[in-house]
Amino acid sequence: MFHFRLAREDELPQVAELLDDSFQDYSFFDLLCEKVSNRSAFARQLHLVNTKVYFQHQICLVGVENENIVSAALLKHPRLPEPGFMDYVLSGGLKLLFIGGISAVQHVFRVLKEAKKACSSLKQPYWYLEALVVAKDQQGKKLGSRMLKQCLFPFIARQGGGLFTLMTHNEANRQFYRKNGWMEFDERVLRGKEMSLESWSYKTVIK
Repeated sequence: MFHFRLAREDELPQVAELLDDSFQDYSFFDLLCEKVSNRSAFARQLHLVNTKVYFQHQICLVGVENENIVSAALLKHPRLPEPGFMDYVLSGGLKLLFIGGISAVQHVFRVLKEAKKACSSLKQPYWYLEALVVAKDQQGKKLGSRMLKQCLFPFIARQGGGLFTLMTHNEANRQFYRKNGWMEFDERVLRGKEMSLESWSYKTVIK
């Protein structure tokens, strides 16, 4: 049996592992982690910290099949404040400092701030899709589209709807989000120390 629901606290390591596995080959995380020698450990901890922060202060949703989490989404509510520095520290951020050092953590926050600038400059409150992932053995089954249409869209609609935004960094994702109703409204280049990456922002309205 398959269903969508809010994640439980005891499931957060599993959600973070799913995020880490799904983003192994995603170029945005190469950019985020370019100042770290131990990329795998840093990225794994970064996903765990972010998952905990979103669970505690925003929204973490999962798709479950036979008691296994096969999809997940991190969602920012327009009426909830952005998580602060101490929220990340209390959710394991100090371990990030231990793994990567202060310059690596500063680099992550600088790149994220620049990447989200298009959405944060919008003149109205907005929902923001921080992450949407599907287990690798479940890909190709349109589970990502199902999670949008059967979980995220209804969830937002039940709370009054509104502007729904996200950013992405590759052509396959651009096609996926356009197919599912988003409109591209910003394009920019994110620059790190040695690499750069194109970034696109999208929006749609949920009623």
